[in-house]
Amino acid sequence: MNQPTGSEIIKRLKLVLNGEMTREEVSDWASFYVIADNPNIDDENVWKLLILLSGIDILDSATTYLHNDEDINDWIKQATKSLLN
Repeated sequence: MNQPTGSEIIKRLKLVLNGEMTREEVSDWASFYVIADNPNIDDENVWKLLILLSGIDILDSATTYLHNDEDINDWIKQATKSLLN
């Protein structure tokens, strides 16, 4: 299993904001790593972002997501910052 990168996470978040990928698709992708018996993720920042992304599809109400576009933009900033360190 290849390890996801910060760049890959940022790309997927931007795809969600642009409507090119659903939150459910991103959540499924991130959850694959989060629920794995041995995820083997070396980068702690990537791991934390994968945990966040695994819940990107959580609903706050019947039609509203818990995490809004502003949250997603904040995650992009966080991921970008972690790439620079």
